[in-house]
Amino acid sequence: MATQSKAQYLTDIHTILKKRYKPKAESTSTRLTVLEAVVFGICHEDTSREQATQALARFKDDFFDWNEVRVSSLEEIQAALVGFPNADDRAYRVRRFLRQLFEKTYSFTLEALAKKPLKESVKVLQEYEVLASDYVLATVIQGSLGGHAIPVDESSRRALERLGVVDPGTDAATTRALLERAVPKNRGVEFADLLEELAHDTCVEGIPDCPRCDLRKVCPTALHPPKAASIVAKPAKDETKAVKGSTAKSAPAEPTPALDPAATKPAKGKPGRSK
Repeated sequence: MATQSKAQYLTDIHTILKKRYKPKAESTSTRLTVLEAVVFGICHEDTSREQATQALARFKDDFFDWNEVRVSSLEEIQAALVGFPNADDRAYRVRRFLRQLFEKTYSFTLEALAKKPLKESVKVLQEYEVLASDYVLATVIQGSLGGHAIPVDESSRRALERLGVVDPGTDAATTRALLERAVPKNRGVEFADLLEELAHDTCVEGIPDCPRCDLRKVCPTALHPPKAASIVAKPAKDETKAVKGSTAKSAPAEPTPALDPAATKPAKGKPGRSK
């Protein structure tokens, strides 16, 4: 499929999905801080925007500040991720990022990056382990740094593969680069949200629900369905390059951070505390 026809194909997909799922206006207007975008990206990967938004809200409501999250146990952090797949790994990655951030900056802000050139900001972000995830990095670029990025997780990559947009096994970074060339920046957030809706509605893992999908008249998988026995989930090439601990059943241990005067957790329910 030529680049021009692929761009038109993605435009057609966008139009059909927009009629089906009615995109939410607020998802295109909310700017997160860089720190929030990192945490949001960790929570959002292979889940829904609504789930990730709720988790971010719980972190803000249930903890005194990000320093309290940094010094909390993984079990306490997992409480904000109730109902999430791989909650133990996500909790580890959130805490590991906060600990690395504090060790590097002695603070919990990266807002200075929003004023730097995008390439320079990305270079700084890649010093953090969790930003080895292309999905999290793209989330920060899109949600905080004002760049053109379309985050691609395994769920959305699976849908794009079935639609014939990418070849089987194409990694997330390559898929993202293709989308960013074909989908204009002003439609990027909306396209990503619509693709997510598709991936969690009909283009699910295992056998897709093609008869109920509005793309069935243009999707190669719906037009020429494979035999059930041949439908096997194929991991993307870069899955093995995931952030440390991302495939483990339990979160790995990490170095104990040096204590600082602010590290003592404030008592829950202390009168008059402010966020």
